[in-house]
Amino acid sequence: MSSIDERMERFAELDAGRALGDLDASEAAEWKVLSEELGLTGDPSLDLLAAALEASCIKRTSPERLASQTTPFNPPEASRRPVSLLASPWLGWAAAACLLVLLVFQALVPDRNSAIPDRRQSLIASATDLTQLQFTPAGDAYRAVGGEVLWSGARQEGYMTLNQVPANDPSERQYQLWIVDPSRDEFPVDGGVFDIPSVPGPFVIPIRAKLAVTKPIAFVITLEQPGGVVRSKQQQVVAIAKL
Repeated sequence: MSSIDERMERFAELDAGRALGDLDASEAAEWKVLSEELGLTGDPSLDLLAAALEASCIKRTSPERLASQTTPFNPPEASRRPVSLLASPWLGWAAAACLLVLLVFQALVPDRNSAIPDRRQSLIASATDLTQLQFTPAGDAYRAVGGEVLWSGARQEGYMTLNQVPANDPSERQYQLWIVDPSRDEFPVDGGVFDIPSVPGPFVIPIRAKLAVTKPIAFVITLEQPGGVVRSKQQQVVAIAKL
């Protein structure tokens, strides 16, 4: 994978599989490599969730139902091993669904204790083509909003630092970034959907441009429907950073 964001996302995906006991040999090896490259370890919250799910499911399942789902088999003593959470398919699916919800939540909500601020500092220190612009509020409803955006076209990497952006309910509305680059298209490039929690900022948010952006002249934050949109009508613009 080329970008650090993609490797971080892949590590999170593999880590969920690790917590579920669902990695094959090649995936386990990939998890180990990414762990060393990114300086990360397994997320203990995933282990706790997987254990809690298994305990909850087993507690609520009668011996008769468990017996009806399995075929009795007594392996030789030497080959016996702990039963994986995925030994019962319905337990695995339930755990995977819950872990997916947790991973999505972690991806959408900015985490000031994560590696993201460090990666931002690394970009500042090493990028030679850094674009740095200040956000200004778009209208009275967002007059307290502030922050900045950093972008490197050579590395296709960037970050927003946002202050005083009102918290949103992800089930109703989500923030979305748009990058204006006239050199590539008349339409703004989708820079990713994100949420702001109801705790004090500032928040550092990685930019996830869907297309290559080399000469941006503006970055626009809008408030859209859950999941974002393909083309924004810009009916609710929150903030703008421009040359």
